[in-house]
Amino acid sequence: MGDDLDRISLTLPASMGDRLDGIVEDWNYDSRSEAIRDALRDFFATYEWESGETSHHHGTIVIVHDHHVEGLADDLQTIQHEMADAITSVQHIHLSHDTCMETLVVEGQASDITALANRLRALGGVQQVKVVVVDE
Repeated sequence: MGDDLDRISLTLPASMGDRLDGIVEDWNYDSRSEAIRDALRDFFATYEWESGETSHHHGTIVIVHDHHVEGLADDLQTIQHEMADAITSVQHIHLSHDTCMETLVVEGQASDITALANRLRALGGVQQVKVVVVDE
């Protein structure tokens, strides 16, 4: 790692230390430090998303819906066209005879991504909507 590193000390209850060690082993981290750096990156991304600290975000919206609800496919497509500035790509997957999943790769302001997710949630036949945002 070429970056300058600051050494910090962290005090944890024994149960958290044991759990951390188990995750480090299960996920094949090189060290506790690398696992904690990973966790902090996610913590920072969540903070920036929730506080609006940065105006531009990247992420995904995953939608699970009933394939047989009349008009739903058209409604999903209409919303995706109307919100095309926030959507980079779309993937449609058939989970079963009745259920489909769409993954939208999104970028833009938090307010636009949230508005898109909320419009999708409001559609009849949509069973689940998850938003995941990452930092660069």
